[in-house]
Amino acid sequence: MTIKSIPICISLLIMMTFAACPVSGVESGPRIIEDTQVLMGTTVRIQAPVASDKDAAVAREAINKAFKEIARIENVFSVFKPDSEVSRINKVKPGEPVPVSAEAFGLIERSVECSKKTEGAFDVTVKPLVDLWREAGKSKKLPPAEAIAAAVNKVGSRYLLLDKAKSTITFQKDGMGLDFGGIAKGYATDRVVAVLKESGISNALISSGGNTYCLGMKGEKEMWKVGIQHPRDKNKVFAVLRLKDKAIDTSGDYEKYFILHGRRYSHIIDPRTGYPIGDNVVSATVVADSAANADMFATALCVLGADGSRMADSLGLDALLIIKDGEKLKTEMAGGFKEQYGKAKKK
Repeated sequence: MTIKSIPICISLLIMMTFAACPVSGVESGPRIIEDTQVLMGTTVRIQAPVASDKDAAVAREAINKAFKEIARIENVFSVFKPDSEVSRINKVKPGEPVPVSAEAFGLIERSVECSKKTEGAFDVTVKPLVDLWREAGKSKKLPPAEAIAAAVNKVGSRYLLLDKAKSTITFQKDGMGLDFGGIAKGYATDRVVAVLKESGISNALISSGGNTYCLGMKGEKEMWKVGIQHPRDKNKVFAVLRLKDKAIDTSGDYEKYFILHGRRYSHIIDPRTGYPIGDNVVSATVVADSAANADMFATALCVLGADGSRMADSLGLDALLIIKDGEKLKTEMAGGFKEQYGKAKKK
């Protein structure tokens, strides 16, 4: 489908208040069992509609199991935990094959495949750059150009050797490192969906930062509602999407950033250039069957900016990009997003 642009000022931060109550603000619908915990550096919220006290007990137990699964995943993929599997991997010397779990190997494979499809806009080996710019945010000093160039030289999935038969990976360059920040939350969400289903839960809403999965329905005739928020005003809502058995993820410049010399520096780094995404990119949203895929591709499209429209269309992604056009914002819809969600009514 041809990409079409519409002048509209919106952003796509998922507002989970809509999941708990209708847009009108009047309580209705089934009884909701929910819990919230802080895991993987963000607030995770799980909700499940129930029809009886027995269902409620089952839902509470399932939700508890789901949070334990997220904690387990964090212990595997967090770069901030020194005893995590990814931290162990990142300590390995170049040229030395390191055995990894089947779970980690599988997620690395998916990340490498996404890197190929997005021409390097998403890359799991981006850690040297993430570390460099994280320090810049703390010190409020931009990294020197030579330091950025040196870090870029350590980034690239092409320098990562995978041996599926032996379940090992090998860094080909010194100073390489893995950072699952662009896929781990989505993967954790997918695992929560699996745990809930195994526990007999067929309807639930899982939100983790900008990553959300709408499992089944909220009510017999009511789909889950996900609000779309203005990128520069959290009090304004543009539209509401109604979703069933779909993941939706938004990456943008407005949640984690620092401002220096009047310029906004996002936490999202372009692995190809070594710099944060440019001022022309506001956000990218992807609706997909898998939360991990939505997570990865939303990050990649945000990096690609205006070029993301072409990429999204070629990959058949249901995507919406918000791009700065002078002093205005414009939206570009790709894949089935325009047909399925383009008619969402403005509140």
